[in-house]
Amino acid sequence: MENCLIRVAKTLNEENIRWALGASLLLYYKGLAPRANDIDIVIAFEDVERAEVVLGKLGAKEPPNPNKSYATRYFAEYSIDGVDIDVMAGFRIISDGKVVEYVPDPETFGSLTLEDATIHLCPLEDWYVLYLLMPHREERVATIREHFLENGANETYLKTWADRDIPQAVSAQIRKLLVMYNRIKR
Repeated sequence: MENCLIRVAKTLNEENIRWALGASLLLYYKGLAPRANDIDIVIAFEDVERAEVVLGKLGAKEPPNPNKSYATRYFAEYSIDGVDIDVMAGFRIISDGKVVEYVPDPETFGSLTLEDATIHLCPLEDWYVLYLLMPHREERVATIREHFLENGANETYLKTWADRDIPQAVSAQIRKLLVMYNRIKR
């Protein structure tokens, strides 16, 4: 899987496509998951057409497989080197009757380098909130929350999410985390 990620990263970077790694492989590289089953990347909506061309040259685009929990503006699955890659732009989650869109900000991306390939990383804070919005992700939410309590979090990113028009229960969980984190910090 890592060789595939490197290949995809180099290609997207060469084409100046704005992208970042998220979901389980992000957690894996942060030391929070023992493995990942696929590669999930978010891309800038403006780069969708170019990304489709580039990724289409690397592997096969799979037939659509819609999910009622999402209203993503662009979603595609590719099989590259035998690895499943999910590509999202305008990633939207339907939660408690609200449609919440994730608009990644390249200014907040972290990165790591694998064999001279820069792997852009979504902020873990963003994926904490995205997992709160998704059904059946309680284990991942708990893992990230414990990581934040032990290692710190970007409070500004979390406060920004809590202030958005998101389900009240999700906002409350973010605010609860911030309170717990600030108690530990003292």
